[in-house]
Amino acid sequence: MNTSGETLRGSARRRERLRAEVEAHLQEQRQQPLPSWLATRTSRRTLALLPVVTFALGAAASVAGGGALTALLVGVTSILGSTGIVQLRRATRMLDNAPEGLLDEREISERDHAYRRGFRLTLVLLGALVALAVLNGFLAQETGVRLVGSVGWMAVLFASSLAASMLPAAALAWHWRAPVDEADDLDE
Repeated sequence: MNTSGETLRGSARRRERLRAEVEAHLQEQRQQPLPSWLATRTSRRTLALLPVVTFALGAAASVAGGGALTALLVGVTSILGSTGIVQLRRATRMLDNAPEGLLDEREISERDHAYRRGFRLTLVLLGALVALAVLNGFLAQETGVRLVGSVGWMAVLFASSLAASMLPAAALAWHWRAPVDEADDLDE
C-alpha cells in the first residue's frame, strides 16, 4: 500500500520528467532554422506590425454597427491575431516565453527589454481605448450618436487583448537580430 508521501514523490517525479521533456522539445524547436521568409530583419519588422493591424481591425469592427460585417471583421481579427502570436514567437525563436534555464544572458537581456517595450506599448494601447471611450461618450452626449455600441466594445476589447498579447514578441521581433553562429565566424 502506498503512503501519501510515496504518492507525492512519484507525482513530483512525473512533473519533473514532464517539465524536462517539454524544455527539451522547446530547445529543439528553438534550434530549428527559421524559414527563409522569417529570416530577414525586414520580414520580422513587417510581422511586428501585426498588433497594429489587429487593433485596427477590432476598432473597425467596433464601429461597423453589428451584423455580418462586424462578425467578419472579428473573425479576421481572431485569425490574424492567433496566427500573429504564433509567427512572432517563431520569428524570434520563442525568446519571449522560453524558460530562463534555456536562455543565455544575452537572450534574457533581450527578452527583458522586449517586455519593457511591450509594457509601454500596452500603455499606449490602453490610452487609445480610453481616448475612444471618451470620444464615444462625448459624441453620445453632444449629438446622441454613439461610435461604439455594446457589441462594438466587445470587438475592440477582444482585438486589444490579442494585440496586447503580441506586443512583447512584436517588440522583440522589431529589435531582434539572430545571433551570428560561431561556426560562421570561423569560416570568414
